[in-house]
Amino acid sequence: MPDSDRPKNHKRPTPPRTSAAQRSRESSGEPPRPKDAKETPESPPREPAAPRGKEPHNAVPTGMVNRFSRLAATSLKGSMRLAMLGPRSLIGRDSPAKLLEDLHLATAEDLVETLGRLKGTSMKLGQLASFIDAGVLPADVRDMYQNVLGSLRDAAPPMRRALVGEVFRHEFGADAEQLFATFSEEPIAAASLGQVHLATTKDGQEVAVKVQYPGIEDAIRSDLAVTAAVKPLMPLLAPGLDAADALEEMRARMLEECDYLLEAENMDTLADRYQDHPFVWVPRSVPELSTERILTMGRATGRPFAQILEADQAERDRVGEMLFRFYYGSLYRYGFTSADPHPGNYFAMDDGPGAGKMAFFDFGLACNLDMRMMPYLFGAFLALRDGDVEGVFRNAVSMRYVTKPRQIDPQRFYDWVRLVLDPIAEDRDYTFTREFIAERTATMLDPRNPWWSFLRQLNLPRWAILLYRLELGLFAVLAQLGATANWHRMTLEFHEAGEPSTELGRAEAEWLKTHPK
Repeated sequence: MPDSDRPKNHKRPTPPRTSAAQRSRESSGEPPRPKDAKETPESPPREPAAPRGKEPHNAVPTGMVNRFSRLAATSLKGSMRLAMLGPRSLIGRDSPAKLLEDLHLATAEDLVETLGRLKGTSMKLGQLASFIDAGVLPADVRDMYQNVLGSLRDAAPPMRRALVGEVFRHEFGADAEQLFATFSEEPIAAASLGQVHLATTKDGQEVAVKVQYPGIEDAIRSDLAVTAAVKPLMPLLAPGLDAADALEEMRARMLEECDYLLEAENMDTLADRYQDHPFVWVPRSVPELSTERILTMGRATGRPFAQILEADQAERDRVGEMLFRFYYGSLYRYGFTSADPHPGNYFAMDDGPGAGKMAFFDFGLACNLDMRMMPYLFGAFLALRDGDVEGVFRNAVSMRYVTKPRQIDPQRFYDWVRLVLDPIAEDRDYTFTREFIAERTATMLDPRNPWWSFLRQLNLPRWAILLYRLELGLFAVLAQLGATANWHRMTLEFHEAGEPSTELGRAEAEWLKTHPK
């Protein structure tokens, strides 16, 4: 970035030291991974407590044909219901509107059942659809679908108790009852890759234990094989996209989620960074009770997202600010954060020493921001605020969002960025709405949208794929909350270019004085 484009009060990030493993990641084209958890004396090398036993039976369908035939069957079932709607309205007592409502409800429930059984990437798509409004459903049934799909966040069909035992014997050579003082047979949550049980360690610590579904990695590989099959078509669908790079990044990150030891490192890194924070709590792993398929961590209690939505607007605004400060703040202060802000990954703590804080979980998908991009991101942010069309475009070219600058109109590009980053573009209070999320998502998904053909000419660089997912997911959650704040000023804080303007911001600023980066 030319010196004229770099803000005078912006501090250039100091590249952290890297280990041999991190240098290996960098040589493969991936951003460096934080070293904190792996290389401190408090985090010894993690290994299974005993030689692995017999491989457990699969808990999910793994073959590509098997998995997608189930999705096709669910789709066909919905189509048949729709075809029968006319005859049923003629001979039944219910009105056509009531029949149509019942049809949508039954279809949504079938979809939840199928996605819940398939787990993996199929279920993750259902989770995203539960809170990201793509604008493809009529307004009168949108809430119903999202409410039903919301059960996929933590209430998917669990695996049988016998399979849980098989996983423990494979990982530790022992049953859960031999490793813990207490272990709940029934899971408290079941999500896309694993289910969570409550337990107590033999030294009395209350913990949550995440157990991975056997066969889930093979299921994800089958799902990813479909994306690889469309790779030759990508130059036609999106001429400006580096398809090979984008697909490889998606593949690598999704498979990383299957490694619970890596998730433990991510979690412990953020637990260290947010120690004693005024409104953020992150659990720590229990290394001696964690393996690649079983993750044991500290636990807390609180209100889930569905209950937060029932609170008054002031409370929802406060929760929205805490979420924004954690996800966005972690990214721009430390270059590292969770990339999966869906509503099942946090709750509000109301009791005990953590009262008033948000507890965060699930760090399998982590966003490691390439810190070399930070000056360009901040330069583009300030140029957007100042209405500097050429400044936004110049920084976008430097970050490889635009790979063919002579074919792109800078004003058109600026207008699109202004649309998608409207919440942080100006120094004013902004209320997130579901209409904003629908409009933003439609630019990518709806061929009828005026932006569709233009976006096909742009690139989504590999380093920014998880950043984009994080941003869309976070904005969608804030829209569910209807949260209002001056998000622009908060973003300036994260770049050390502005003073805090809220109570939470001032509390965090005091904490940062004794917890420097």
